[in-house]
Amino acid sequence: MHPVFSGNACCAKAITDIAQGNMQSLTVLYEQLGKQIYTLTFSILNNRADAEDAMQDTFLRVARYAKSFESGGNARAWVMAVARNAALDIERCRVETVPLESADEPAACSDDPAAECELRSLLSVLPEPEKQIVLMKTAQGFKYAEIAGVFGLTAEAVRKKYKRALQKLKNEYR
Repeated sequence: MHPVFSGNACCAKAITDIAQGNMQSLTVLYEQLGKQIYTLTFSILNNRADAEDAMQDTFLRVARYAKSFESGGNARAWVMAVARNAALDIERCRVETVPLESADEPAACSDDPAAECELRSLLSVLPEPEKQIVLMKTAQGFKYAEIAGVFGLTAEAVRKKYKRALQKLKNEYR
């Protein structure tokens, strides 16, 4: 972790450093967001290898496009939007080239693989965007504004989608 900053400020400093050519700061981003990036990419791709590829592509894209990050912007949301786009690009290629098969075994993204498996099973009733929003909000602690930045929505739209998703889950599991 950067010695002075933490959280979003740490990520913003790391992106600024990367834009100035300090590629060692990719390590800071990995330490801050690696687990969250993997969780997001796996929730989209449902395949460990593809999620890892998307994660790697995320860091390559961050290195390539760090100069486009607007100072004062939400760095975590920016990186997660890059990760989501990397995963969606892989998904598009996969859909175009390979018939969809059943998903890989669930990846353990938490310290409790059984809880992770149960969470994925519960969320399987939700469409992908809602599933991703619920995971980002509950499991990863993102704020509505940060999630909004990832999806290109308003914070209010994300809040409504989150509430609708929770209502669907409640109705499904009564």
